[in-house]
Amino acid sequence: MGQDFPLSPIAVYLHNPFCLRPCPYCSFYRVAYHQKQQAEYLGLLIEELKLWKREIGRKISAKSVYFGGGTPALLTAEGINNILQEMHLEPDAEITLEINPIQITPTFVQELQATAVNRISLGVQSFEDEMLRLLGRRHHGSDIPAKMELLRDAGYENISLDLLYGLPAQTPEMLLTDIEKLRRQKPQHISTYLLTLDEDSPMLSDIESGKIPRLADDDLAADMYDLICELLTEAGYTHYEISNFALPGYEGRHNLSYWHNEPYLALGASASGWLPPWRYDNPASIPQHQANIQKQVLMPAKELRQGKDEEDDYLMMGLRLIKGIDRADFERRFGHDLSEGRQAALDKLLSLKLIELDENRLQLNENALFISNSVIGELL
Repeated sequence: MGQDFPLSPIAVYLHNPFCLRPCPYCSFYRVAYHQKQQAEYLGLLIEELKLWKREIGRKISAKSVYFGGGTPALLTAEGINNILQEMHLEPDAEITLEINPIQITPTFVQELQATAVNRISLGVQSFEDEMLRLLGRRHHGSDIPAKMELLRDAGYENISLDLLYGLPAQTPEMLLTDIEKLRRQKPQHISTYLLTLDEDSPMLSDIESGKIPRLADDDLAADMYDLICELLTEAGYTHYEISNFALPGYEGRHNLSYWHNEPYLALGASASGWLPPWRYDNPASIPQHQANIQKQVLMPAKELRQGKDEEDDYLMMGLRLIKGIDRADFERRFGHDLSEGRQAALDKLLSLKLIELDENRLQLNENALFISNSVIGELL
């Protein structure tokens, strides 16, 4: 693997699965927080980085680092620094930390300033307290302005806010209020996600038993998506990816690596990475992941993705971008035009006005963004 590892700086994702209290809608791997176990897991992440260093003969060179979870802000500032010291960070590296609003206190922000974190992803989800209660969130919508002020006073100038829509009993009017309050905060970046539930999620069980209302149906959810796109672009945000909006120059650089199908290293239990030609998944179990690291096993459950498989991955990710796919880049990577073997599907989608295709680019039509998975699936 060492000689095949990318020489140029790559994106690095680290998963911290610990949570103070699991959200009933979340399907990511997470475990209950214990200070001792969190400290042990921090050591495991550092050992994993050292194992990669031994494997490739040098420190990982990172152009972006993303601490996700779980609740990654449960890591101490010292812990974050200890992790980052095991990498070579590019001078302009984007370092993102996901934070739950309840964690933003003067003490926390002061300690965070001693790290290289320069981008904050804040899980607002909603400004409606009833919606937050259903989502199992412990903050209040009215808390957000003060939290934003704390972050800005500390010098953080790249803040992303997350918003969920299609929530139980949520109306377009409630969403409109959420968007207006969101815009008022003037974040540099906004991510908006339709709430979907896995079969084993507690919230789905509560919906099916009648304890809470159902999620928005497809028509209502589509109307909500249109409302989000209209109001955020009207406020000066560039709609650059299906679910993401940014002020000019603040597109999420780490996630752009995913959408451009560039290599990225993933560390921690349940993390998934792409080191061409391999996609791999670390086990969704801290003990199993620890056993792999102790046995010096990297990239477990790896899958070879070459030829059409890699082309499909490229299309699936690249078509999430509003600007779509550069046909010349596709041809450079794969040695032929993207229409090869797909002409019938392209013609069908063109006739339905679901895609736009010219000699330079392939992209989804505006009215195909909400149903992107089905449209992209036609091309795979």
